Amino acid sequence: MTFEQLKSFLAIVKYNHFTLASQELYISQSSISKHIKSLEKELGVELFNRQHRSIKLTDAGEEFYKFAHKSMADYKNILLDMKKYSCEESSSISIGVIDTMVEYGVASLIGDFQMEYPNIQVDLIERSNSKIIEYINESMLNLGFINSHYEHKNILSLHKIIDDELVLVTSKKHPLAGRSSVDIFDTAKEKYICVNGDYYLHNVFLNTWGNLNYFPNTLYIDSQTKTLLALVCENIGITLLPYNVALSYKKNIDNSIHICHLQNSFSANIFLSQLKNRRLSKNETLFKDFAIRWFEKNKISHKLLENK
Repeated sequence: MTFEQLKSFLAIVKYNHFTLASQELYISQSSISKHIKSLEKELGVELFNRQHRSIKLTDAGEEFYKFAHKSMADYKNILLDMKKYSCEESSSISIGVIDTMVEYGVASLIGDFQMEYPNIQVDLIERSNSKIIEYINESMLNLGFINSHYEHKNILSLHKIIDDELVLVTSKKHPLAGRSSVDIFDTAKEKYICVNGDYYLHNVFLNTWGNLNYFPNTLYIDSQTKTLLALVCENIGITLLPYNVALSYKKNIDNSIHICHLQNSFSANIFLSQLKNRRLSKNETLFKDFAIRWFEKNKISHKLLENK
């Protein structure tokens, strides 16, 4: 019996679905099925009733769930307890960041932190939003910059550091380029472009339109922001972006995009996150407090960028 098998079992119980469980664990459906079959063979019982479309626990599965849940909780607790021996004496810390953090000055933040604490090495781990949350939950990271995910509010402690504005971005050739603001519903028939996969910008796009109970005609691309905006510049479609992400591209890479403010108010928040009730090492606490002060001090500069 392995912890990978226990994680697979608990994920299936959580979703009542093999595919959704495999997506959460970032493994194939065949792998998660093998975990369960191997576990059932070792235990000599069937844990799930698979006769119907909905997967349900058997009586043996109900009993095993109590053991699996307690075992995983104990596993995470011992990892946390061991951190005090491995992390507090370490001179390095690892911080998870989503890809757009560079537009909000994360490099300057790290530079300023290193000047004040030259003996602490900071390793930035750039991953998708869900991966950072997963790493925090599995004790692989203790701190991470993520966008808001309400479904994780019960396990994560979130400190808002950036409250950006969502804007519409078009090429200067687009009919909407003559407008300084627009109602988002007036763009519903437009062709949108959005990055695909588990990225911050993808989550922002889906959450925004999902809250409006409508999804426009959208071209999804397996790329990141620069390619997305290059396509927008060619008038292939329009997109939604946080204001500072769009502004940074316009100022530093290509001035041929137009930024149009939305009359509807949509925020694009970023949080510094950690697991609730998890104790940080001394160096991690220093970084967290420094980062909160740094963004509080520098947040006014975001609104002034356009006039520089």
